[in-house]
Order: sequence, then structure tokens, then C-alpha cells
Amino acid sequence: MLDIKRESTDVLIIGSGGAGLRAAIEARRYGVKVTLADKVVIGMNNSTRYSGGGIKAALPGILSTAYTTQYEDPREHFRQAMIHGEYLNDEALVEIMTFEGPARVLELKGLGVDTFDAMYLKVHYPHGSGLIGPLVKTARKMGCSLRPGMVVTKILVEKGRVVGAAGVDLYRNRLSVFETGAIVIATGGAAETFLRNDTTVNTTGDGYTLALDAGASLRDMEIVQFEPYVQAEPGLPMMDRHEAEAEFHGVLRNALNEDFLLKYLPALKAGQLPFEEQFGMALTDIRERVARAMVTEVAAGRGDNGAVLFDLRHVPADKWKSDFASQYTRNVLLRGFDVEKKPVHVLPGAICTLGGIAIDGDCRTDVPGLFAAGEAAGGVHGAARLGGDGLLDPIVFGARAGRSAALAVNKEVEVSQQQIDEAHAAVERTLIDAPADLAALAKLRDTVKRTMWEQVGILRNGKAVAAAIPVLEETAAQVQAMRVRTLRQFKTRLETLNLARVGRMIAGAALRRAESRGAHFRTDFPQRDDARWLVNHFVRQSGKELVYTERPIKLRVTELLKQSKFGIEVK
Repeated sequence: MLDIKRESTDVLIIGSGGAGLRAAIEARRYGVKVTLADKVVIGMNNSTRYSGGGIKAALPGILSTAYTTQYEDPREHFRQAMIHGEYLNDEALVEIMTFEGPARVLELKGLGVDTFDAMYLKVHYPHGSGLIGPLVKTARKMGCSLRPGMVVTKILVEKGRVVGAAGVDLYRNRLSVFETGAIVIATGGAAETFLRNDTTVNTTGDGYTLALDAGASLRDMEIVQFEPYVQAEPGLPMMDRHEAEAEFHGVLRNALNEDFLLKYLPALKAGQLPFEEQFGMALTDIRERVARAMVTEVAAGRGDNGAVLFDLRHVPADKWKSDFASQYTRNVLLRGFDVEKKPVHVLPGAICTLGGIAIDGDCRTDVPGLFAAGEAAGGVHGAARLGGDGLLDPIVFGARAGRSAALAVNKEVEVSQQQIDEAHAAVERTLIDAPADLAALAKLRDTVKRTMWEQVGILRNGKAVAAAIPVLEETAAQVQAMRVRTLRQFKTRLETLNLARVGRMIAGAALRRAESRGAHFRTDFPQRDDARWLVNHFVRQSGKELVYTERPIKLRVTELLKQSKFGIEVK
């Protein structure tokens, strides 16, 4: 039997990436008691820390333009974010991010982040540690209670509003029940749902299922962004570090030795030039189109061992020493692979989910007392995310979520004994006093990841996506029926279940959107169809069923351009 520890806090924040840490700091500024919980070590295993380290904001002359396009003013940033998001973005959220962004970025210096202007040039890998490290120190100094090893299992709701949360404490081997009327979900996304990805193994969509089970809506779950240059060379790690000076000189080739990107992107200049100079845009601002070109070549039979070739043989020797990212790539990621003699195999991998929990401008969900920020929330980036906005988003909306949660503190909430008993029983039912079949659990996780990569990946078609849905449902049912022995195994089981459930949500939304838009590409519907599909998809849990609804998009200030940045024909 698990011991039960009843605790009280004013604000509970789940997740300690950029959004969670920034929310904790902001909430603490209001003098409330803040508890920051993470299923792993605080600040260590999240997408912010392993990001390229580039922030986009209208701060001319301050932020580096080495790897990310910067804009002169927030209006242009807003316009480009809407165009890049192919109008699935919530205009109000984009306005908040782009207009508040410069002040929030400058504010980082006061929080100890002295490398925000160009972390990828000043911080050794992982570059995002230049942001995360100082924020962890600041949160600790301000008196936030940091709770690593806390796997939150359920948001507790009474009479339609949040009253607390339950979770297993891996370090203390017990069930913790937090009484609180304000919870911020900042758990990141779910790119681990796909076999090939460039994220941590902890990005398993936990926040999505927590919010869904609490009664909140999710939106635009069909939108998943893929990073192009993820290593696919046998013996090398499945990681991407394209934010490196040396790699911008590389050339993608197919098995026929063709520089095939020239077929998919209009080149401004001929010759073997750095990407931005050749194509006139930063790679981080067009990665979706590059990723699609790569898998299209493989699908057409022009791949090499299921991948394409990244030719770095001509890269000037001095470029490998020009920045930390290039040095790390050559000395660590390539692990002795001689790029001067032969190309390295690469193939895209999922980097982030752009859909997520539906929020308003103050990060409120449709469950009173429940807030969300960062990659856990949807609506900011639409159908594709500009390079650099992935770090700006959690900084801006993390602060907003923290403020909103602090102002929503309710000291009168109380978790009923029935809620505690149910949360306790839900965990106990999964535990057995016998060895667990961990090999079977790992196989089920692999089934989810392979199904998502092969049938709901970059090139989608209705038949394949539809066939994936029953596989994901059956896998979820099998995981649900499994029993484990320890709480650490319980964490693995829960993550696998979340992957299957989130994969099902993504597949269901991808099947519904019968068009191509941004990072979402349907080979059976290769055009963007504004007349029919200028809508956002929302999903809620109703009993055991997922219920999808559409909401027409009404642009308030944005001009709808009848062209696609992604080479997609528009009806």
C-alpha cells in the first residue's frame, strides 16, 4: 500500500522547462506559495534546455541574426508569424507574443540570463542551458518549492473547477495530493510519439492527457513540426545540430548524387553557398519545407538506406571551429565519422507539437483554475513555427500563466476524501507484487512510435492515417491492462499510455483535415483549401470517446495571402 501525503500550495506548476520556470518566478513575485513539480530533475530534461538557443524578438541591434531572422518591429514579426502559421494561429495570442516579447526578453538579464542575445554562440551544448540554468537558480532563490521526481497522475476537479492534483513521488515512494486552486500545465509537447525525433525521451504528452481528463479542450493536434537534419547514420546518435556554422555549408543529396533541394526551393544564387545566402531565408524559418523535400525523395525511391545524404566534404576547415555548435557536431555527435571522405545519412525527426491545450490570452483553459503555457498550449504558432519563436513563446506565456495563476489563488479549496481514495486506487490498481513484463511494455511503446512515424508522419494520406487509429487504440488498451511492480516502472507505463493516447488525438485530427497546410501535408489532398479548411480543430474527452469540433477562423487584422510559403498550391 502506498503512503499518502496531503500537501497544500497556492500555485502548482507542472513542468520545469522555460514556461514552467518563468511561470514559477512570476507567480512568486505576487507573494504566493509556489510549488514547481517535474517528473525528472528540475530544469534538466526539457526541450528548452536542448533547443538551439536562438530567441526571435523585435530587438534590432541586440539579438543575433546569425541563425535566426530578426525583425525591426513587432508588427512585422506578427505579420510573418501569421503567414508562417498559415492562419491557424490565434491572432490575439500572436499579438501578445510579438508585442510583449521584446520586453520579456530584455527582462531575462535581471533573472540572471546574460547570454540571451546569442546563446548558441556563447553557451556550450546544450545551448538552452544558458536560459534554463539561471531561471532554476532564480526560482530557488525566490523560495519556490522544487519537487523533482513528481509524476502528476490527475488534476482534481470539484464542481467544475480545480481543487488540486495527485501524483506519485518517485523519490519518497508515496502518493502526494496537492490542495490548490491554481495549476499551470507546462509539461512541453509530445514529439517522442514518433519513432524519429529530436527531443528528449520525456516529451510524452503528459500535459495533454492531464488537461483532457480534467475536462479541458485541446486544439490543432494534427500540427507536428519536423526537424530536417537529424542523423540517421548507423552508430551515430539520432540528434540534430543544424544550428551550426559549418553545417549551413552542407548540401543535401539523394542516391543519384543530386543536390535535390534545388527542385523544391527557388535558389537566389547558384553554387555551393551557405543555406541562407543560397535560398534567401534562414533554415529555421523554412525547415518544414526542407523536411518534406527529404522524405519525398526517399518515398520516390531516390533515398539511400531509407535516408538522404548530407554532404559536408567541401565545408571549409575553419568553419568547424567557428562556433560551439560546429565544434560539438564534429567532436561529439559525429563521433569520429570522417565527413571529409563521405556524406552522413540524415532524415527528419519530430521536434515539437504545435497544437495543444486551448488557452486565452491569460493562459486560462476552459476549466477554472487550470492554466497552460509553452508547448503544452496550442494556438500560438498555427500550422508552422518560425525559428526562435519556440523560445520566445514560453518566456512570454510562462510569465502570463504565472501571473494569472497567482491572481486566481483560492485558499478555500479542499480535496475530498473520495477524490484522494480514487486517485490512490487508480495507482494501486496498476501495481503488482511480481516482476513486470518490461519487454512487452517497451514493445508497445515501439508500436506507437513506429505507427506514428510510418502512417502519421510528414507525408500523410487518409488511408494510412485511418489504419493507424485502431492500432493506437488497441495499443492504449493493452498498456492500460498492464501491471508493474515499482513506481519508476509506473512512470514508464504512464508515459507509454500517454504516447498512445496523444498519437490517437493527432491521427484523428490529421484524418479530419483533408488539405495540406504548413507542416501538415496530405498526399491525397496536396492543396491548401481556405474555403473549406480555414478552421481550427478542437477535441474533448466524452466518456471513452474523443469528440472533435471545428471552429471557423475569422481574421481580425491579418490579410489572407493566396499563396503558401511552403510550396503548397492554394485553391
